[in-house]
Amino acid sequence: MPTILFTAGAKGGTGKSTAVRFLITYLRDHGADPLLLDLDDENRTLSRFFPEPLQVKIKKKSSHDVLVERALKGDSLIIADLKAGTGREVLDWWLDVPFDELQSPRVQFVCVASITSSPDSVQSFFNWVTALQDRVAYVVFRNLKDGDYLPDYDESDEALAFRERFTPHHVVLPRLDEEYVTELERLDLTVAEVLDSSNGVSARGKNIGTVLCRLMVRARLRRFQQNIYDQLDPIRQLLSTHTARESKP
Repeated sequence: MPTILFTAGAKGGTGKSTAVRFLITYLRDHGADPLLLDLDDENRTLSRFFPEPLQVKIKKKSSHDVLVERALKGDSLIIADLKAGTGREVLDWWLDVPFDELQSPRVQFVCVASITSSPDSVQSFFNWVTALQDRVAYVVFRNLKDGDYLPDYDESDEALAFRERFTPHHVVLPRLDEEYVTELERLDLTVAEVLDSSNGVSARGKNIGTVLCRLMVRARLRRFQQNIYDQLDPIRQLLSTHTARESKP
């Protein structure tokens, strides 16, 4: 069954693009070859870190055709990164996708969200949940960049009802040293690309700089990535038909 993972176009700065980058490198590390769609027609964040995404303009109605037809014609795993925004524009566009006609056994949808301690990040995600309901599965990244206390998600009645009804999978994104975050963003590098680099140069031929090439920095990044990958292992069941081999030793 083809699977489409898509990011909930929540409030900017929640870390949804960071979350999807880890999903992509994790899935690739386990043998999957997802088709990447960059639907963020303002920032093109996904295209900064990966050279191969198809760039799609969501303001065009035909954009839905690209997404749906690629799934129906044999792309078994698609990852679509939507642009951020607390308004209804992106959500209303996404709701034009014919979920009911595409659902099992034809296509499975997985909504990937990232939330922080900001109440806006939680509420904008729940706006998507209210619209999508049980037509999708949910993977929620708890981004601790602004602190590990997320009361609007941990304690509110709406959040409790969401977790009870939809049993989402949760992944914690620990806080990463700000210097490392700045360097990764400045150089458009994923953590995986830094760790796979050789002699200070990534596989794409990008210089990883003087900070990220340090032995201790790489050791910290490796532990950081492994922590997230360990939490993503249950995702392999969700996508078990799309993984071609076991993880690297």
